[in-house]
Amino acid sequence: MDKAQELLYAVVGAGDYAFEKARNAKKLADRKTTQKLYTDFVRRGRGISTRVRGSSTTKQAVAQTKAARTQVKAAATSVGKAVRTNAKATRQAPKTAAKTSARAS
Repeated sequence: MDKAQELLYAVVGAGDYAFEKARNAKKLADRKTTQKLYTDFVRRGRGISTRVRGSSTTKQAVAQTKAARTQVKAAATSVGKAVRTNAKATRQAPKTAAKTSARAS
């Protein structure tokens, strides 16, 4: 059997499984079972979040993001200063040219 057909069967099988579980959801309708499932989901979610937050890969990503943020802020500051300096030089250029021309005459 080729992989595409196998994948299709897997998707159909997963859908059938989900449908079967939904049909049997009446058993989950009582409050005690629902609360137990909810508590289990919260516990699982908290555990996954803790593992992800504490992983070295996540810590490296956070450090790289902080470094990139610092570099972007520094670049923005440099560009802002360059623009202000260029604008000031542009405003003063006609005055400087006039002074130079007056001295040359």
